[in-house]
Amino acid sequence: MSPESFEKIVQTHEKRIHYFIHHLGIRDDEGDFYQEGLIALWNACTTYVAGRSDFSTYVNWKIKNALIDQIRQRQRHAEKEEHYRHMTGRPETEYVPREMFDEELWKGIRGMLTENEWKWVTQFIIEDKAVAQIAVKENVSRDAVKNWGRHARRKLKHFPLLMDEK
Repeated sequence: MSPESFEKIVQTHEKRIHYFIHHLGIRDDEGDFYQEGLIALWNACTTYVAGRSDFSTYVNWKIKNALIDQIRQRQRHAEKEEHYRHMTGRPETEYVPREMFDEELWKGIRGMLTENEWKWVTQFIIEDKAVAQIAVKENVSRDAVKNWGRHARRKLKHFPLLMDEK
């Protein structure tokens, strides 16, 4: 199929894409669902077998199902993200730098620190807990937690990505 002939088909059937976006109650601010509808229209053009059904019926079926599939994919993705946030306790808007997931970096850091210093790193830096929260959880004084942090900072001077620039 030539690009010119597909453009004519798009002009003819573009309203169908908009109809199904509206009919399914989809909010398409970025145009992703419209794009999915165009892809479905292209697939309908390339896979249509004459004589089995009317072309417009086949196009309707392909577009509607493609949009429903896209809704389902987004819903599954949102559920997985929600499950991750629930399991990690991280809020949706929290930005986690890529360095936070570098296992080799964390293994190297873990090997340099004492048990208490590692507790400070995991709870203060990674989990973003306050000193008072750590002290209550570990059943020690706030000064003890601050001391762990002081010693850990001294050892972590070689890892500036983890330390605040203050």
